[in-house]
Amino acid sequence: MTSRARSPKRWKAPRPDPANRSPRRLSILPATLARAVRLVWFSDRWLAFWHTTLIVLQALLPLGTLVALKQVIDHATRLFSGAGQVPFTWSGAVDRLATDAGFRALTLWVVVGALCLVLSAAARLLISWVAEFHAISVTDRIYDLLHDALLRADYAFFENPDDQNRLYMAREEALDRPMRLLAGLGQLLHSVIGIIGVFVILAGFTPWLPLLLGLSALPVLLFKLDRTRRFYEWRKDLTPLDRHASYYHSIMTDNAGAKEIRLYGHGDFCRDRFATARARLREARVAWRRFVLTREALGLFIGLAVTGMILLWMTSRLLAGAVTVGALVLCVQSVQRGQQAVTALLNAVSALFEDALFLQSFEELLHQPRRVSAPEHPVPIPDSIRTGITFDNVSFTYPGCAEPALRNLTFTLRPGERVALAGPNGAGKSTLVKLLCRLYDPDSGRILVDDTDLRAFDPEAWRRCIGALFQDFNHYQFTLRDNIRIGHPETSEDSPEIERAAHDAGLAPLLKSWPQGLDTRLGRWLHDGIEPSIGQWQKIALARAFLRPALLTILDEPTSALDSTAQRETFEALTRLSHGRIALFTSHRQLTPGMADRLLILRDGRLVSDGPLEERNKK
Repeated sequence: MTSRARSPKRWKAPRPDPANRSPRRLSILPATLARAVRLVWFSDRWLAFWHTTLIVLQALLPLGTLVALKQVIDHATRLFSGAGQVPFTWSGAVDRLATDAGFRALTLWVVVGALCLVLSAAARLLISWVAEFHAISVTDRIYDLLHDALLRADYAFFENPDDQNRLYMAREEALDRPMRLLAGLGQLLHSVIGIIGVFVILAGFTPWLPLLLGLSALPVLLFKLDRTRRFYEWRKDLTPLDRHASYYHSIMTDNAGAKEIRLYGHGDFCRDRFATARARLREARVAWRRFVLTREALGLFIGLAVTGMILLWMTSRLLAGAVTVGALVLCVQSVQRGQQAVTALLNAVSALFEDALFLQSFEELLHQPRRVSAPEHPVPIPDSIRTGITFDNVSFTYPGCAEPALRNLTFTLRPGERVALAGPNGAGKSTLVKLLCRLYDPDSGRILVDDTDLRAFDPEAWRRCIGALFQDFNHYQFTLRDNIRIGHPETSEDSPEIERAAHDAGLAPLLKSWPQGLDTRLGRWLHDGIEPSIGQWQKIALARAFLRPALLTILDEPTSALDSTAQRETFEALTRLSHGRIALFTSHRQLTPGMADRLLILRDGRLVSDGPLEERNKK
């Protein structure tokens, strides 16, 4: 009889931290509204022009319909309500057009009203067509700005969880926010024009009507703006929880984790944590909806009360003979349209305030400060390194961490040397590589290239002189040719250097066995291609590094997925390619003579050994 397993302690999803909330005030609305207009306008000027024109036309046409309706009712009342009037017939109507001026006026206003209705329907159809293409242009513009900012961002941005939360929100919003932004601006313009027209009509009855209608909207406006501000903070606080749910979802649905889930059977573990996070999200959304509904009910009550007051007043005026039936209809219709326009305006302002919050965060994302940047007058990169690359008392601590990753490192990498970098996990090997690639700058000390501080160079120009293989190399779903060519994008597609790099990386057997050679599609995520083994993927990443005419070659665990034969071939190629250049590689494996000229050993971020590899092996 088996004993009953103890139920595991239930995982608790992280709660939003109120301390992370940043103040968002109405003062940002004008500036960010201007940003929104610029974004929409410069995405496509012609589409923006025609979109605006159609919105103005669509806002004015219903007002024309209202005026035409009043005139039709008044003329019809005078023509057909008197004693002895001949009943209406279509044959008699033709004769009356020639003899009766009142009937001609009635017919004219009917035609005007019908024309306004037809043009309004046509405007709606054209707006939907133009808005769709305009939204695509705005989306493309946002993606272009986002990609440009991320390609220029510091590497530290991608290792900071707060920055990743902002990026997650931007990526999620970038799909539907442009359409909502465009619709919000269009609704704002449409509502403003409609309200102005309605206020002009109502002011013809008495000046206090538009004033009453405007004042009734003020508390609703304040509520909607407060709701939008709260919604942004609520959404921002829930982003880490949303990312947790998304992460566990990706584990269960992506092919990367499919094998381990089936082997270890931890699918229920991931499902439980996903369900916990989703339950917390659902609770937060229910609480938010309860908050919104209570305030929306108050706004609805205010609108109904104002409508009732105006209707009672106009009815008393009609009974007193002060207004016509057409005027009553015009007033009631104008009030209803005015309230609809005011509601639409409030929704548009609220949505645009939400858009403003998104755009402000988006702007912060686009203009984030850079820790690693080019000097105002960068020093040109030398054609060759003569004396070497020197670490001069270099220390570095990752942002947000207390313990240094590197401590007071001092050594020199000399041209023509193959230097091995060894040490236990967490010793600082990968961090040293990041500093060499200038993904980070040291907190103290200097990295000198021929006695020139590395910070004096343009970091992008310096990186173009480095051929690197990282531990977490990418598996690009490209052809084999493109997988190698992106190591040096300036290389032409038909360059023999691509095949040379493939041979240097040990890919010659694959080129013969794969039917399309360099043009073989790799991966099965985007197309039905060949899925290389992890060792083959590493050789492809090596080929990228070997293609680049580099001053410095950095290989971070270059043989971790290779067999002994492939490892020997890789180091033979590295020996050939590093002639007169600096080659640095990290390794956890036992190094044999001939693999490196020199061995550096790190422990706890400190350099504990520096000497020839053969001497170290003897010890």
